[in-house]
Amino acid sequence: MKITALIGKRIKILRLERGLTQRDMEEVTGVSRSHISKIESGKVANPGLDTLEKIAKALKVSISFLFHFDERTLKKRVQAIEKRKKEHKKEMELLESKENEIKKLKRELRALKKKK
Repeated sequence: MKITALIGKRIKILRLERGLTQRDMEEVTGVSRSHISKIESGKVANPGLDTLEKIAKALKVSISFLFHFDERTLKKRVQAIEKRKKEHKKEMELLESKENEIKKLKRELRALKKKK
């Protein structure tokens, strides 16, 4: 894997860990969302140190931190993020189910009030 792809992956992981969107990053760094997306996906051959510096500052890490990694650590962090995403999805599905139950109960309550 190319170094720029690994740096991009690290940036994405850090951004997601901090709960930031690419739009948030754009607002803080002044780097366009589409350029951030390309950097994260490894499609930018040379993102430039000034750009990486802005991104590192937004992520509250040193620029050198973006260059220090090993693939096992990255994979573990990606897996942890994916696990949290699945848990969040399950929680959202449960919330939606509860909301539907409440709506159903409200309809039943209105129907009972009309009968009286």
